[in-house]
Amino acid sequence: MLIPAPVRPLRHPGPMADRRRESVAARSRTVHATLPPHTRLLDAVISVVGRTGCASAQIELMGGTLSRVSYCVPEAGTDGSAAVAYSPTRHARTPAQLLAASATFGRREGKPFLHCHASWLDADGTLGGGHLWQDTTTGDVPVYVVVHTLPGVELTSATDSETRMPAFTPAPAAVRHPTGNVVISRVRPGEDLSVAAEEISAEHGFPGATVRAGLGSLVGARLCRAATVWHVDGPGTEVVAVAGKVRPGHAAGEAALSAILVDRHGVVHAGRLLRGHNLVAVTFELLLIRDDGGAGDG
Repeated sequence: MLIPAPVRPLRHPGPMADRRRESVAARSRTVHATLPPHTRLLDAVISVVGRTGCASAQIELMGGTLSRVSYCVPEAGTDGSAAVAYSPTRHARTPAQLLAASATFGRREGKPFLHCHASWLDADGTLGGGHLWQDTTTGDVPVYVVVHTLPGVELTSATDSETRMPAFTPAPAAVRHPTGNVVISRVRPGEDLSVAAEEISAEHGFPGATVRAGLGSLVGARLCRAATVWHVDGPGTEVVAVAGKVRPGHAAGEAALSAILVDRHGVVHAGRLLRGHNLVAVTFELLLIRDDGGAGDG
């Protein structure tokens, strides 16, 4: 396999933060549920997560239909205020069949807030994907969700001084679980996602870890399919879902991650992430589940 040239990190307008990762451990449990139909996606998630007694969670969504899909895709920043930007709002033809999605649930300006990337088949059968806006609405067929609760973690979305873009950051709440079975991390720009997963797993003493329910953006992407490396156009791509393993190694485990992502043209791609060639563009919300003590079912 021919190894491509290294990816260059994006140049953001603000001062570079010293800490490139912020991580908090939690004692998570996994809750399986369906979202109520014909409900704004944020409100539907509030109703499900609220029953867990937690204010923060990472969520996987799949199946079911959406009766309204309001979304955007990444664009290159053109006015110097940010390296990347959101496209004008788009709307998919509905009902749309949800294929896969990942979401971070926390708070922004004191109110419940949801960051969600999704892929779907629209009413014409066309594959689409992007960053969902808050007015996206569930449809007739219930959407299935896997909720990874994050007790003792405050996930707060705010405008980041480095990127001038919104980002969720985890912080410990009053109740801490330093030896939890999961770690939720914010990974900042320029960090390779696979290497970050390896190092976070090692830092928290995980003998191995499962990666799932994470989302964020990459500087384009380098994906492996068989013996071919596919280059996805940048400067930003939205990761809809990432899954894989961090297996035990020498100093840090070796990560094998696969992802579904959407480029700036709205095209959906999938493949295995080439280690060392997939840098975070703006932010990444990365969940690691300890392999020998994974989140308990609820």
